Amino acid sequence: MTMDLFNIAEPAGSANARENADEVEDTAGLSCEMKTYVARDWATGGIQTTLEGAIQRFGYKPKEKDHDSAFVLTKHYFRDNKVASHTQLEVRSPHVRAALRAVIKEYPGVTFDKARIIMRDETRCLFHYRNELREYGLRLDDGVAVQHLVFILNYMYKSLESEISSYYTFMESPSVAPGIDSKHLWMAFRPGDLIYTKMDGVDKIVRLKSTSGGRGHSLLLQAEDIQYNGTDYGRCKVELYINGYMGYKPLEELRSCPLQYMQCKDAITASLITRGRKFLGLRGVHHRHYEGLAETLSPFPVMAYDSEEEYSYPRQSLMIKSRVMIDSTKFGEMRPQYKKRIALEEAIKTGPGEQPELSEEELLICSHTISGFSLANKRWCFLLLDAIQDFEYNTRAFELLLLAPPQKKMIHSLIKIYKDGRLDFDDIIKGKGKGMIFLFHGEPGVGKTLTAEGVADYTQRPLYTVTTGDLGVDSSKIERVLLEALQLAAHWNAIVLIDEADVFLEQRSSHDLTRNGLVAVFLRVLEYYEGMMILTTNRISTFDAAFKSRIHLAIKYPALSFAFRRDLWVMFVTNVHTRPLPLWWDDEFLNSVAAEALNGRQIKNAIRTAYALAIADGSELRPEDIRMSLKSIKDFEEDFAQDVVEAGRDVDVTGQGVAASDHRSKRQRQE
Repeated sequence: MTMDLFNIAEPAGSANARENADEVEDTAGLSCEMKTYVARDWATGGIQTTLEGAIQRFGYKPKEKDHDSAFVLTKHYFRDNKVASHTQLEVRSPHVRAALRAVIKEYPGVTFDKARIIMRDETRCLFHYRNELREYGLRLDDGVAVQHLVFILNYMYKSLESEISSYYTFMESPSVAPGIDSKHLWMAFRPGDLIYTKMDGVDKIVRLKSTSGGRGHSLLLQAEDIQYNGTDYGRCKVELYINGYMGYKPLEELRSCPLQYMQCKDAITASLITRGRKFLGLRGVHHRHYEGLAETLSPFPVMAYDSEEEYSYPRQSLMIKSRVMIDSTKFGEMRPQYKKRIALEEAIKTGPGEQPELSEEELLICSHTISGFSLANKRWCFLLLDAIQDFEYNTRAFELLLLAPPQKKMIHSLIKIYKDGRLDFDDIIKGKGKGMIFLFHGEPGVGKTLTAEGVADYTQRPLYTVTTGDLGVDSSKIERVLLEALQLAAHWNAIVLIDEADVFLEQRSSHDLTRNGLVAVFLRVLEYYEGMMILTTNRISTFDAAFKSRIHLAIKYPALSFAFRRDLWVMFVTNVHTRPLPLWWDDEFLNSVAAEALNGRQIKNAIRTAYALAIADGSELRPEDIRMSLKSIKDFEEDFAQDVVEAGRDVDVTGQGVAASDHRSKRQRQE
């Protein structure tokens, strides 16, 4: 191949070659030639270097490796192998050094900002930037510089003649989609380019840093994206792997593909730039809704066999459909073992508390996840940005609660004052007794938990729910877990709901030291908690007397009256029925279903079951669907009551004040 193949004509008059070249002494690197050496690494530890074609002399080291030569190539062999393990090119030509520095900003294994430019496996770098170097040469008016540039490009084309022929056949043919065989995949993946892939089921773009081969012509891609670890933004290592395959394959069918070869690259680019801005916007603390899969790390470590760490935490997938807290800083503090997953290789410099100013290309490679906390699952997770949604607080939820007006007014007054920050009352001991503790007690399904949710939305705060299952029964663990939960709630300005708090509120006794420990821990926590806390329970008859003075407002929820049940039927059916209500849904039918002594949860379940039956039959909601679901609920209650009596227990199994023995008598009369 010659200069004519590149359409670069050598202009007349190249006397100014030295002026455009780097400052060099005498004629260093100005002779347009390449000297080739062979270096063999022997098992004894010595390296034998000879000029290719010359007589081999052990220990020979060329003094200057040809001072005038523009290029010095060294082929490295291990022992007497016939195939070189790698090659190394020293670029001595000041003209080519200037071209490389102007065209290539970064390439793995090559340093362009030093006086000497040494390139390992140089043909790959030259191939990847062949077009840019050619364009650079077309703009030159220095004949000597053109000659040097064409010489090195001709060397590359000759060295890769068969590979380039295959590349142009499949990659640049108008008759087939861009693709190539796996042996030559490296030719399509240029370090520095953007790579499209799928990660966790969503679109992902990374910047390629380097490639290396594996078994069976597989290709390992070392890439980077931009992450946030709660303190800094920075570049983080990403590894992608493409398995080897037989014959030609379009790039778009691979697990990872250069973005430039994606047919829908414009749509992908626009979408991921938007996602990148969303990623930056979620710095700090944010309350959001999440719907989708998230990745968490197991709380149980296992032995690590392929890591410097002694233990590792296996990944787990978790389906979340609830509100979440986005808080990368707290994530790193609470779960330092998780933070190692986002170890930054290079931080992006910003001022304290400032967001980095990223280019559109940098926005493209921003992480597709951000760390946060699932309020429903109580797990720290890596959340998909695509599954994070804004939501509006239902500030009318509290108004719609079916509570007696005096009770609703009292709750409303207290939370309004607390929300506005107008209640600044402290104990004699500073930091003690500054919280607001509510106790909602009554039968199941009468609206206790719903009231807590309504209060949270009215005050536009997160609701952090704690159950006995979260806390356990060991007093030392309870205190640790409870304090951690309350610290998080305080940090997020959340309302704490301790649901079914019976086990922590029961009266202490001289013979049950374990229970005494639980109660003591809970009393101490309540005494010093400064936020808003809501306790719910089905019974208060066994309360420890010490809790009475800790409760600021106690509300009793009686069994639902006929009027309340009627209102619930109307509300639930209206919420799920998008079209006008059917004609059969009249006062007579409504009164008949409201007469059934059900609690709110049972009414909701009855409506859900009825709609499921109608959908299964491909019909609209019918009266018989509701009656069938009601019958199922009633039959279960009566069967359960009978089993309880046969087991020797006479308890209220319905939550409506009806003993199991009464249920048995009623069923026997019906039979």
